[in-house]
Amino acid sequence: MPGTFPLEIVTPTRILFQGEVEMLRAPGTLGSFQVFPGHAPLISTLEVGEIDIRLPGGKERAIATSGGFVEVLRKGVTVLAETAEFAEEIDKARAEQAVARAKQQLEHLRTTARVKAEAATRQVSDAEVEMALIRALNRLRVAQREH
Repeated sequence: MPGTFPLEIVTPTRILFQGEVEMLRAPGTLGSFQVFPGHAPLISTLEVGEIDIRLPGGKERAIATSGGFVEVLRKGVTVLAETAEFAEEIDKARAEQAVARAKQQLEHLRTTARVKAEAATRQVSDAEVEMALIRALNRLRVAQREH
């Protein structure tokens, strides 16, 4: 369907994007989905992943997100993201350090946990470290798409 729709991508610290787009692709909790002009209204949660937008004229931009919500209305689409950054904004060296740090922490947690009582009293859980690793790997993957 030709045309555009208004899109706003907001994080707790800034408005990342506000403008007209031809398409939005988002990592929904129940699976990735696309929105085009005239899409039926919906609300969805977002997972860690990549949001892609197509600007008028066909240029696509990649955005790394760590989750949030998307609301599709007849008047436009709003993304409320925990974090969101364009591929070209991602500091690749910092993201690689975060991946290495998360992998090291995860390995340490897995090799030092001897009993369930220890695991219950840890300040940093396996799940928290795994999510840090997933977020860092996602940022690196999206950064590779920098145009």
